[in-house]
Amino acid sequence: MKRFTFLFVFMMAWVLEVNGQTATTVKLQETLEDLVSLDRLVRQVHWNARGTAAYSLHELTGEFHAELDSQQDIFAEQLSILGVDPVVSFEKLTQNVHAVPNANQKHMRKAGIDLLIKHYQQMINQVKERMKGIDDLVVEDHFIGLRAMLELQQWKLKLEQEI
Repeated sequence: MKRFTFLFVFMMAWVLEVNGQTATTVKLQETLEDLVSLDRLVRQVHWNARGTAAYSLHELTGEFHAELDSQQDIFAEQLSILGVDPVVSFEKLTQNVHAVPNANQKHMRKAGIDLLIKHYQQMINQVKERMKGIDDLVVEDHFIGLRAMLELQQWKLKLEQEI
């Protein structure tokens, strides 16, 4: 069984290499797509902030958008450095378009924050998983920085949730 597993892993690595992608570039590409999707969700909450403390949520999500945009550039540029074109599928671009609660709802602010916290946790878990087995120190550093930023933003959302 061990030989089969090794052979399978070796063959998958070879197939990825032949297609111009390595396990590392696949992780970078998946993370870039997830960042774009999360950014779209943050923008939706930003545009539709309502309620008694809407201004603070609007400001906070504006800050998050800028930081997410910076991270997208880092991951896209790293893909380019590694010789892979950074591409985000249309499916990923539109994944969270209708995820934000209706802006007319009385409690949209709370629902938007809850939704963001949930998506941030999913992204944090994905980043933790993707960090495993990365042998490129520069790429590993990018993932560490991304994880720290995501955890900080999620913490800020939890503070905002208490208002």
